[in-house]
Amino acid sequence: MEEYLLHCWFCNIQFDASEASFCSHIDPTLICPYCVKCACEAPEEYKKTFLKSCPKKILEEKLILESRTSLKLGEILIRAGKITRSNLIAAIEKQKFFKKRIGQIFIMMNILTHEELSLYLMEQKNIEKIDVENFEIDFDLVDKIGKDFCLAQKVIPIEYYETNNEKILRFVIYSINDLLKIRNCEELKDYILLPLEAPREDTKRLLQEIKESDILVLK
Repeated sequence: MEEYLLHCWFCNIQFDASEASFCSHIDPTLICPYCVKCACEAPEEYKKTFLKSCPKKILEEKLILESRTSLKLGEILIRAGKITRSNLIAAIEKQKFFKKRIGQIFIMMNILTHEELSLYLMEQKNIEKIDVENFEIDFDLVDKIGKDFCLAQKVIPIEYYETNNEKILRFVIYSINDLLKIRNCEELKDYILLPLEAPREDTKRLLQEIKESDILVLK
């Protein structure tokens, strides 16, 4: 692929976009190799200019990734109980005709609201990563949330605090694909939830520690 020079919207360093990778967000954008930041939060004008001027090969790669993430979004919404598989199939058929992103199709079908889609997309882009290699589990906090719930939903409570009469819970989630389902859980309805993502192996290890602290079986 021919060289295509692009200035990063964030650090302003020029890089060869033809050698850069796309992020894994729903609407994938290129990752700057210098500041390692994608362009998802860039001004809309920056993103529009990129799409108008980028080589065909880069645009094709972006479209392929978008189609994959559309399916991923559908599968996540199925697991969260928001849509059925027949809803997803119908949406994919409509997508071929309307040429819109799958989330917009779900809105057209009155399956999702704008607010629900925006919440999902925002969390997918902004979820914080955390290093839990040396983290020690607060078993009192686990008991507060419920051991059986933590094991069944594969969540690890990290921190709990109250401010202005609001309950704030920071927790590691095994898979961000389960976030919508967890937000709908009755056990967490009174909390403001701040999800975190950690390396999968570390998350498994911590869940195993919770499991071994009791006779509960991990679902």
